[in-house]
Amino acid sequence: MSNRTIALGVMKLSIAKRDADASDLASVQTSDTLDNLTEAAMVKFNQIVQDRLNIEVASFSFAGPGLTPDENGYRALDFVQIGINEKTERKLAFLLIVTDVEIAAASMSYLLALPSQLTNVAVISTRRLIDSSEARAPQHQRRTERLTSLMLHCFGRLLNLDYTADASNYLARVQAAEDLDAMRHFSEAQHQQMVHNLPREANDRYSQDGKKSSKLAFIIRHILANLPRILRGAIRANPVRITTKLPTMIAAALSVIIVLIFGGETWDFAASVSYGQLAVFVLASFLAASFVLYRAFSFRLISTRRGQTSESSVVTAAATYLALMLTLVCLFFMFGLLMYGVVVFVFPDPLMSTWTSDKDGATLGAHMRLVVFLASVGVLSGSLGGSADSRSVVRNVLFAADET
Repeated sequence: MSNRTIALGVMKLSIAKRDADASDLASVQTSDTLDNLTEAAMVKFNQIVQDRLNIEVASFSFAGPGLTPDENGYRALDFVQIGINEKTERKLAFLLIVTDVEIAAASMSYLLALPSQLTNVAVISTRRLIDSSEARAPQHQRRTERLTSLMLHCFGRLLNLDYTADASNYLARVQAAEDLDAMRHFSEAQHQQMVHNLPREANDRYSQDGKKSSKLAFIIRHILANLPRILRGAIRANPVRITTKLPTMIAAALSVIIVLIFGGETWDFAASVSYGQLAVFVLASFLAASFVLYRAFSFRLISTRRGQTSESSVVTAAATYLALMLTLVCLFFMFGLLMYGVVVFVFPDPLMSTWTSDKDGATLGAHMRLVVFLASVGVLSGSLGGSADSRSVVRNVLFAADET
């Protein structure tokens, strides 16, 4: 067990109107009911997590401004952004957000919970804990038990525990709220894994002060220390899937490189450029494109009021940047393969031999330099168009891979 005490926060975020119609099951959860429900659920939650883990659990209510729903309802990632801010300022390792409104989902009709392992924030909705077909009364006891199971389920996922096929386990997959009724325990192996994973997944260290030199050293040190977790988070974000969510980027890139490939100057450049010069151009293209996409799709990661940077923010930022860089690599190879096909199957050899000014553009080396150059241009120009793609869609792939 870790020697240091790790802090877990449970934040109650009430949005439902206090004066809603009490006869409506979806409206009975006022702010006071959310407080009572959450505090009741925390009794068993605390008993289970504090029995084996050196962890301190604290509950509090969010005192900031409310959220405004979009056309699809309240989005989980809006709650996650608030959670990142509160987790950073309060110096919490993990944060469970419990809210009383329905959360919209990217791949299903609604969410019961969203544990975001990359940010160590989980969002839980109490809105559908009791389905309208079950009863018209609040059923406080059943709702409390289901909320407890859902909190334990999300905490286990934040600790990177895998799903299990045992329906009575807290890490069973949840298809509907009724599935929570069967959840009763963690296995002994899961308890041991939680003890092992807790200090590693917490990322609860902070830089000492607001000095830039201290921050830079802190960032570099904790990137190196958390490389396995950063790599795991980037791979879990699925760069191939992110690629499919960037149609504007792909369209912008193709519109540029198709124009360039039919220009004689492009072939001249590819036939004459050195490999060193081409490598510099490729590297610069990737750095510029990844910077543009990171600014467009990443969460706003903040410091505390004292200017301290959190280890969790460093890990989240590094994993996000790496995931976007891997996405650009996927796009690079996609554009390269497409352009190689165009070069080989569209342009006749006599044209390639005579189009360039003083060098033969029909050689394999010239073809490869042309393909690499065009793919790099596609990555660079496409990033400008890609920043116009839906932020919520890309963020869902990056940070919401574990919808429940």
